Amino acid sequence: MFAKLTTRIALKKAGIPSNALSFPDTKSSSKDGGGNELSPIANPFANLSVPKSWKSWATPPPPPIEVAAAPIWGSRAPSSMKLRMPTDDGRPTVVVFMRHAGCPFAEKTFIELRRLANKYTRLRFIAVSHSSKEATDKWITQMGGAWSVSVVIDEEREIYASWGLGVSTTYHLLNPWTQVARNKLGKEEGIWGRDVDPSGNRWQVGGAWAMDELGTVRWGAANKTADDLPNLVEACKSLGAV
Repeated sequence: MFAKLTTRIALKKAGIPSNALSFPDTKSSSKDGGGNELSPIANPFANLSVPKSWKSWATPPPPPIEVAAAPIWGSRAPSSMKLRMPTDDGRPTVVVFMRHAGCPFAEKTFIELRRLANKYTRLRFIAVSHSSKEATDKWITQMGGAWSVSVVIDEEREIYASWGLGVSTTYHLLNPWTQVARNKLGKEEGIWGRDVDPSGNRWQVGGAWAMDELGTVRWGAANKTADDLPNLVEACKSLGAV
């Protein structure tokens, strides 16, 4: 009570009306002095629409299984219903886990994977995408097609988790060197990235591995940063391709 009285006295001395700091009570009255209905205060954000691609920046839900340790050289590669190792045809295999459809670094990696798949036909090349099938198909079509690359869809990111690929750190994605590499890739090779479907997530870590015909890891690792492009030529060499 004393605080309110002191405030009123201070306002009076300053020549300011005591009701100057009052706010309209929209709950107690919905009419003005003339008895007319008052219009509610409009919400300036009511019709604000957020681009769909922004959803790809949200923290993704956890995968259905715990993120395992990434495979190392000499170990047996993880195997699942969606991605069997060794493969059914018994060929040595290069597997690349894409960050997301629309990523410029993933695009450059996929184009290189496709080139090598056309060159080394005795090897099998697989790209794994966690974006939806529709978004992945659209992205690959924009790049000219998959050619000899097999594409596996893993929207739940269960395969990613079994290969040790989880959610990245802020540094992994937004460090200054990655931004420089992105601009360089765009200026020198014209790969700026494409629209990101909300089914994909920018925080997902990518990676690449090479397995022999028995499913034993001969090369590979998770990407250290978003711009860490796997040397797929070395992957092929580890499987005896020259």
